[in-house]
Amino acid sequence: MDILYKPKPEEKLKADFLRRRQKGLSSFVDLEEFKNWYKVKEKVCHYCGLKEEECQKIIMTGILTSNRFPKDGVLGRGRSRGMWLEVDRLLPKENYSLENCVLACYFCNNDKSDVFHGLDYKEFQNNRVGFLRQLLTPKD
Repeated sequence: MDILYKPKPEEKLKADFLRRRQKGLSSFVDLEEFKNWYKVKEKVCHYCGLKEEECQKIIMTGILTSNRFPKDGVLGRGRSRGMWLEVDRLLPKENYSLENCVLACYFCNNDKSDVFHGLDYKEFQNNRVGFLRQLLTPKD
């Protein structure tokens, strides 16, 4: 099944920006700065390298399913996750900003959550059990 790639709609970018700004989580100067940052970013997950168009194929063909994904290929409120790369914070406790943001696929963004710094998450991906066990080792 061929899926036609759909770039993230302008209204979705605006809604994402405004939601973060209302919560006091954005350090972008304004919507234009955020949109310009987003537009120049390669649409590839910072963590795993999955392309946005590959994400859409996985989601829209039903290869993987979730209550958060579009139902029967139709986007809806609360059902658009996975369609586009998400804006993730490298340092999860810091604001969204030019320096602190990367694009992440739904799968990595959920896995990383607000638990890991972006660099730690890449290490965790490569060796999950080893990374966690290292946390248990006392440091001198």
